[in-house]
Amino acid sequence: MTAVVAPIPPPFFSPYLDDQCNKINSKPVPWEGYQRAKLLSADELQLLKSLNKLPQGQRSTIFSTQGQQYAKLYIDLLRKLQRVDTVQAVLVAINDMLKIDLTNNLSLYHDLSKSSENIEDPYGPLIKCLSMEEEEFAVLGSLRILALLISTDPNPFPQSLIPNLLGSLSNLLNGSRLPLWEVAAQVLSAILGRKQFRQAVWEEENCISGLIKSLKSNPNPQAQYWAISSIWQLSFEKPAAEGLDKKYDIVAVLTNVAKGAVKEKVQRVVIATLRNLLSIAPSQNLPSMFVAKLLPFVVSLQSRKWSDEEIVEDLDYLKEELKTRLDNLSTYDEYISELESGHLVWSPAHETEDFWKENGLRIGQESDGKAIRRLVELITTSKDPIVLAVAIHDIGQFVKWGGDKSKKTIENFNGKMKVMELMGHENADVRYQALMTVQRMMSQHWTK
Repeated sequence: MTAVVAPIPPPFFSPYLDDQCNKINSKPVPWEGYQRAKLLSADELQLLKSLNKLPQGQRSTIFSTQGQQYAKLYIDLLRKLQRVDTVQAVLVAINDMLKIDLTNNLSLYHDLSKSSENIEDPYGPLIKCLSMEEEEFAVLGSLRILALLISTDPNPFPQSLIPNLLGSLSNLLNGSRLPLWEVAAQVLSAILGRKQFRQAVWEEENCISGLIKSLKSNPNPQAQYWAISSIWQLSFEKPAAEGLDKKYDIVAVLTNVAKGAVKEKVQRVVIATLRNLLSIAPSQNLPSMFVAKLLPFVVSLQSRKWSDEEIVEDLDYLKEELKTRLDNLSTYDEYISELESGHLVWSPAHETEDFWKENGLRIGQESDGKAIRRLVELITTSKDPIVLAVAIHDIGQFVKWGGDKSKKTIENFNGKMKVMELMGHENADVRYQALMTVQRMMSQHWTK
């Protein structure tokens, strides 16, 4: 799967939004009153009246000859009109115009950037609608039009308008209303076909957090697909590929979704995303892939019959790459990879005394105690009781087998006081491991 600017407008599914359009279409707008109030020119009024006389099925003819005039008219009306009912009517008119001949009529709006005196046309007036936060349709209707325009526009989007667009999307993606989330997710997926937006969304972050929240709580396959499609497109950018797992535990999230997915298209986009993460940023993502036991899961997926050859290719790549790297790992390397991932579990390396006898000194000395610093970081920042218990246990093992300087190393990284604090943790296993580690510290005659 290759990320490209979509030459074809993306499909857009929202029965909720379509229903709102139908309701607004059924209400007449008194355009003559706006002309008397000098908010419309006589020519603008004539264009509106000429179109309104025709049923939807006959409007393609007038757009084929006067389409550019109508595109300019609608954008100009959004610029100067404020009343909710008129803004709604104009957004529905643009939507209807695009439905009649999507590809050709989209180009009429793109061309406004060349012919208009306003350098932000056609986007500025549409972005203005996003500020009408209490008027739901104005936000959703303009977002759908923006998605269609941006995803097919050969010209760059005005950089100054990006914060407003992403701010509106992040509000909907982090909100609680599913129909609104669905619109925002589709818009985000559409605009991420543009590199300009992939960079901006990665830097903005709040949109991504809304996607992750949905993946953890909403098992709907279509919602999963929309969310992962955006993450897949982001993963083509190196900074995102390097940072997605560190910030959002994306490898574990995607693996869990794929294990429970019932639709091939969901598994397809998960596998494509994991391939990107491994090929573009292996050192940042391999540790979490090993901890998530991705290799055996990939092998199990290979036994299935797939209708899409790209899944087969991606699975073959993941299997060979993971197997090659795993074959070259020692038990110590596996331990360090697990530690770097932050997803500690009670694997044999933690509980085997021989591992600590052989590697205790090395763990404390290598890279100026980087592994011990990571353990202290985990007991300071993690909320997962298993991670806390395992990390505290490992600190105790390091005190026992890490040599004479092990106590001082823990102290230098401010680990002693943190372990003592965790003796009062709500989880019984965390309290037990903290007690055992503190006893080990004390029995070793801890001194400053």
